Formats: sequence, C-alpha cells, structure tokens
Amino acid sequence: MKNFLKLFLMFVMLTTVNSCEKDPPSPEPTIPETIDPTKDFLKTFKVDRSDRSADYSIHAEFDGKLIYFTAVQFSGDDTAWNTLFVDQSTGLDQINLIRQDQTYSIQIAFYFQQTNIFNRKFPHIIPPGGYEFAEIELMNMKRSGSVAPGSPQDDFIFTGHTFDAIQIVVTSIKDNIMEGTFEGYLKSKTGLTIAVKNGHFRIKIKVTDMQINKSVTAN
Repeated sequence: MKNFLKLFLMFVMLTTVNSCEKDPPSPEPTIPETIDPTKDFLKTFKVDRSDRSADYSIHAEFDGKLIYFTAVQFSGDDTAWNTLFVDQSTGLDQINLIRQDQTYSIQIAFYFQQTNIFNRKFPHIIPPGGYEFAEIELMNMKRSGSVAPGSPQDDFIFTGHTFDAIQIVVTSIKDNIMEGTFEGYLKSKTGLTIAVKNGHFRIKIKVTDMQINKSVTAN
C-alpha cells in the first residue's frame, strides 16, 4: 500500500511540473526587407572599362560601385559644363565641372564658389564653411522629371556640400586642367544616402570673363 501511495504521489508531482512548464515561444514574424528602387540605378549600372583610358573624367565608388563619368552630352561645345566663370564687377567666381556616363543615364556635377583657384597653393582643401565652398550633385537621369527637382519628393538627385557631407581637395591646376579628390556622402530630399569613396577628377576647364561678354553684347 505504501509503495502504491509513493507511486501515486510521484505521478501527481510529475503531472504538476509538466503543467507548469511554459509552452515554447512562437517564432517572431519576419518582416521583409524594404528595398528602395530609387537607388537601383547604381546596382544595375554596367561599367564600361574603356572609360578608364579617357583623358578627362570624374570617377568614384558610389555605394561600392565604381563609375566613370567621361561624356559630355553636347560635345561640340561644353561651355557652361566645364568652365570657370568670373566677373570682377559682381564678385562672381564659379567653377562648373559636369560629366555623364557613356549612356547618359547618370550625371555628376561639381559647383565651386569663390575658389580663386589660380592663386592657390596645392593641395588646396575646400574649407568646410565660410565664403568658399563647393557642392556635388549626382543625378539619376532616367528619373529626371518624374517629380519637381528640389521638392520633398525628389528622389533622383543626390547632393553633398563641403560644409557638412563632402571633402574636396584640389591637388593641381596646370594648363587649365583641374585635378583633385573627393569623398563623403550624398543625400536625396527623401532622405536616402549614397556613400562616396576614392573619388578623383581630372577636367580641362575654360575661363569665361562675364564682364567681357557683357561688353561684347552691349556693342
């Protein structure tokens, strides 16, 4: 009888312990990764290795994708595309460096303000603030016009400034050939960012005195 009671008590204890154990937790639902198609143009871009032999180019790694910009859409005359504009009467001192890839699907543009480039010692770092500064703009031309440029919905233009996101170093200028390096990140109005590494530019610029042009126009 005692043995029976012992077995009965052991059975009750085991049953109680088992009933107190928690059920295994159910797996957390997996949230699918959201992929923003507005940056797919970098992933799908096909590199043309022949671009690397171009005399003048802008190239860098954008989110790890090496892209060379060697083309100018209006190759007959690239005035306003790769030019130093000066005007002593207004204090204008602006350099535009603009290049596109060979398929004209992506464009990169540099806008330098008040660099006084021919009177600098090199290497010259564009300062992170003040009177002199620069801006880089990367444009997905396939989406150009899909929304208003500069609007809160603008997801095809990525910009960076030397006062917060980009470092630009002009390493030399000789025979109007301007060379330098750049790195940092670019950001769209929608908040997307593109990391920029190992950037380099070598572009021949024209010099346009706007004051002389005004005189010619007036005559």
